[in-house]
Amino acid sequence: MSVDKLFTNKTRTILAPMAGYTDYAFRSICRQYGVGLTVTEMVSSKALTMDNELSKKMLYRESNDTPSFCQIFGHEPEVMADSVTLPEVKAYEGVDINMGCPVKKIVKSGDGSALLENPKLASQCITAVKRAIGDKPLSVKFRLGVNDSSGAVDFAKMCKDSGADFITVHFRTRNQMYSGQASYTLLPEIAKVGIPVFANGDVSTRQQYLRLLDMGAYGVAVGRGALGKPYIFAELADNSYEMDMYDVISTHTEMLLKTFSDRVVANEMKKHVSAYLKGKRNGKYTAIAVNAAHTTQEILHLVADYLAVEATANIHSNK
Repeated sequence: MSVDKLFTNKTRTILAPMAGYTDYAFRSICRQYGVGLTVTEMVSSKALTMDNELSKKMLYRESNDTPSFCQIFGHEPEVMADSVTLPEVKAYEGVDINMGCPVKKIVKSGDGSALLENPKLASQCITAVKRAIGDKPLSVKFRLGVNDSSGAVDFAKMCKDSGADFITVHFRTRNQMYSGQASYTLLPEIAKVGIPVFANGDVSTRQQYLRLLDMGAYGVAVGRGALGKPYIFAELADNSYEMDMYDVISTHTEMLLKTFSDRVVANEMKKHVSAYLKGKRNGKYTAIAVNAAHTTQEILHLVADYLAVEATANIHSNK
């Protein structure tokens, strides 16, 4: 499948994979707002080959969530190749390899952005996975570098030469983590490598989206900018939309309860609800209460009460 066939809507957007956030329910919700491609939370290729139950649970998906890629991480070419032949991974339209995660425990294991320091091994991993998935598209996500961006263009070339069909570049270094601002200075040069490039980092408006396309990006990937704002994909497409916060949160909760216990779902929803409430008038007080809740019903009641109070306040303020 060509990259063009993946993105049949008018915007070329990806919901960037985020550990602990891009669960199947959140991906499904973003789909309703027009995202072009979703990607799972990163899953260990070694854990998949060892039949790890939680890792396989993470690959559950909603029927409306298509096209979607499974993101794997690892550093052993054969293990990574074996993992993408499993039914749970083959159910996805493509595979994404994480070569950008900056988290210390991932890097210390030789995975994620550790591969930025070993382009030869990174190439072997890409080639092995591409050979294993055949005609399905393969993408690679990576950062500009460890301390600086001096090797970013060469790394992009390596991805192309090794078999990647497109790349997503987070325009920060590993040492930056998520601080500071993404720097797109190298985007035009990376785009000249001859492989579609999705730009990732601080994208929050349609104006930014269009500017990045003008600089050579094929599309954009949005991560943190979608938390609490799944409608960002409608905004990037310049489409009208409506969002009922309670409806979205309750739908998200109900979806997760299909595969996880109420306790697990309650803990998962706390961070999502906090994202929805961020920046909202009096939202921090409800967020604090939500984080102290023990069940999903408690959380939903707190959200409903907050919205009811705010609706009443709005009515009075408009008189």
